[in-house]
Amino acid sequence: MIMKNQLVGLCGGTAAGKTTIVSKLIEHYGSASTIQLDSYYKDFSSLSFDNRKKVNFDHPDSFNTKMLKKHLSLLLEGNKIESPIYNYKTHCRENIFNIIYPNKLIFLEGTLIFFYSELTKLMMLKIFIETPEDIRFKRRLKRDVKKRGRLPIEVRKQYNESVKPMHMQYIEPLKSVADIIISGSSEINTSVEKIIKKIDSIKIKKL
Repeated sequence: MIMKNQLVGLCGGTAAGKTTIVSKLIEHYGSASTIQLDSYYKDFSSLSFDNRKKVNFDHPDSFNTKMLKKHLSLLLEGNKIESPIYNYKTHCRENIFNIIYPNKLIFLEGTLIFFYSELTKLMMLKIFIETPEDIRFKRRLKRDVKKRGRLPIEVRKQYNESVKPMHMQYIEPLKSVADIIISGSSEINTSVEKIIKKIDSIKIKKL
C-alpha cells in the first residue's frame, strides 16, 4: 500500500476528551479527516432490541475492525469512503452513510483503537488521552442523557457493569502502546499544543 496521507490515533477511556481534542486539532490544521471507532460496531440488527441492549459494546469483539482497516487504508491511499453511521438509541447501523474524504492528515479516535495491531501499524503517531475516572463518568452521564436519549439509571448501570470493567481490563493497559500520553482533564489547549508540536516534528522528519 502506497500511503499518500498520514494517520494519527487518539485512544482513551470513554469521555476522556478525544473528540474535543480532535476538533481543536482540525481547527488548527484547517483541513483533516476524522474517523471514529464507534461508527464501526458490528451489525447487530438481526437481534431483537432487548437482546441488542444486552450486547457488551465496550468489548473489543463488538467492533468490525476488518471494515475499519479497509476504510483507513483507502483514506491513506487518497480515496473517499462511506463510513457507517451508528444509532445509539436503536443500537443498529443506519441505512445511510457518512462520506469521508481523504486529507493529508487523518485522525482516528476511539476507546480501543490501540488494541488492534492491524490498526496501530497504520498510525504515524499514537496518543493516549488520560483522564481521571470521576471526570470521565460525569462527562459520559451528561453526554448520554443529553445527546443519546439515555436515562441516568441506564447510564450508571452500563458504566458499572461493562464500561468500567472493560476499561480496566482492556483500555488502561493500552497506555503502554502510546507514543505520548496527554491529559484530558487539565487545560485542553495545553494538551493540544503538545500534540501539534509532536505531529509537526514527525512531519518534518519525514520530509
